[in-house]
Amino acid sequence: MTTDAWHVLSGSLQLLREEFDNMYARHHGQALPGSPAALELQQDDDLAGEWGARPVHDAHLAAISPVMAVMDHLDSLGLLFSSPGGLMASHTVARSALDIATKPWFLLEPDIGVRERVRRYMNYRLLSLKEQSLMVGNGQTTEAEAVRQRLRERTEGILRAARHHGFSVKGKVADKVRPCSLGPSRVPSTTEMASEIIAPGGQLGALLWRATSAVAHGQTHGLLMFYTQAPGAPVTGPDDHFEYRQMQISPQEAAVRCAGAPLAALAMLRRLYSHNGWPTAELEATGRQTAKTWLHIAGLPRPASV
Repeated sequence: MTTDAWHVLSGSLQLLREEFDNMYARHHGQALPGSPAALELQQDDDLAGEWGARPVHDAHLAAISPVMAVMDHLDSLGLLFSSPGGLMASHTVARSALDIATKPWFLLEPDIGVRERVRRYMNYRLLSLKEQSLMVGNGQTTEAEAVRQRLRERTEGILRAARHHGFSVKGKVADKVRPCSLGPSRVPSTTEMASEIIAPGGQLGALLWRATSAVAHGQTHGLLMFYTQAPGAPVTGPDDHFEYRQMQISPQEAAVRCAGAPLAALAMLRRLYSHNGWPTAELEATGRQTAKTWLHIAGLPRPASV
């Protein structure tokens, strides 16, 4: 691979970003009349209550912010590819993009109905409240206790509204680790969703997720991934165990380990476009080219979903 391959990878991410920006601006981020989103928003009042006056509307809005974050991560990834340095940073940015993309992808699953969409959204809220509580910790200050009390009250408000609307509740507010959730299931982990968002029925997504996770969580393994024997290094003697090494990474290696980011972003955008009734022809053309570029440089098989 030549240096140009880095710019090809970077350019493909920019094209995907431009396609989304153009479509979002064209429709002002709004769902088109007759789209699944527009039809669901008409049912908003049925689930109003203590957890919000417009929970269906809120569930749809909750998918937009992470979409924007994913696209920003693609920009950062492209910049890292076309700039010197940033070997491990590129992998952690790609990992974050894949991770974040699973939320709107999961929230916007088609044909699940407003109750299930609100349930998933509220489970994300309950998870967020528990994470905020864990960040506060067990501090004994008046301020820390006031924060914990506000978080408990918000959690209890969601649970009361859930029971009022006939949702089952799992877990206890007093649990110091696990968040409460609305049945029948908790929010799936990224590990669970990685395969489905990238290549349904296969293991490519899980493999790509694990590859970037190894860099983010395993410092030793992450560093060793970027070391190779230096070309032209002097030959050492039979009793000399020293080996010359250098930091390196090729476009092919980067495309293999970071491919989860554009593939997950494409799956996420497909659901967003379909849910809002936006035309998909341009997205599909751009997405096919992006996926083809990455998989070709990576030397990976093309998933049936691409």
